[in-house]
Amino acid sequence: MKVIAISNHKGGVAKSTTAANLAASLALDGHSVLAVDTDPQAHATILLGCDPAEIAHDLEDVIVHGLATSEAIVSTRIPGLDLLPASLGLARLDLALVGMARREDRIGRALGRVAERYELAVLDLPPSLSLTALSALAAATHIIAPVSADRLALAALGTFVGWLNEFRSEDVVHAEFLGVLRTMTTRGSRATQATFEALQGSGLPLFETPVPKRVAVEDNVADGVLAVEGAGPVGDAYRQLAADVLGKLGAGIGA
Repeated sequence: MKVIAISNHKGGVAKSTTAANLAASLALDGHSVLAVDTDPQAHATILLGCDPAEIAHDLEDVIVHGLATSEAIVSTRIPGLDLLPASLGLARLDLALVGMARREDRIGRALGRVAERYELAVLDLPPSLSLTALSALAAATHIIAPVSADRLALAALGTFVGWLNEFRSEDVVHAEFLGVLRTMTTRGSRATQATFEALQGSGLPLFETPVPKRVAVEDNVADGVLAVEGAGPVGDAYRQLAADVLGKLGAGIGA
């Protein structure tokens, strides 16, 4: 099972939107996919049609209380896509991890118990440099970093990459960095162009197709519809992201 972490420690860069739409697009393409929400804000959970207030179990129950991973997983409206949801109670996981031996391995071990059921897992990470985020990154085989078109997001990306490299050097994180995904872009804007130029000069891998900002996407979220479930430029961009990800992963899907 390939495990793709969607991560950047700054909030508001469309991490949850990217995680939900990428997972859905991969499932709609015929792959067996597990979406994993590791953020207590539970935005990916909401986007995939679950109410966090009604969630029976989340990752904290699995890691702290010994619940079988399979017992925490729920189905979604999208064929081929299951969800390990989040709730506000997941906020306790970070504190619990402090006292655990080999805490960085805990999410990977939990996912390993269901690895034979899925070709791909897509993880939505919290917007923080937390123990939960570190454990999720340690579980990942690949990483995608969404970055919105603004200076603060670029600065946060630099901090995130530095943090990532530090834990690579300590042999904690081994995931391949698939690329930076430009999100919430506006064609012709100076901020979007400046972000693109800065990323081009960073030496980091970059997904070619950006995700445009569209008010209609926010309306769709309110209606419980993902961008990839309909037509439009945002859905097209996320479908292209899924195709690019599959191309980068190559023939080893599910291995």
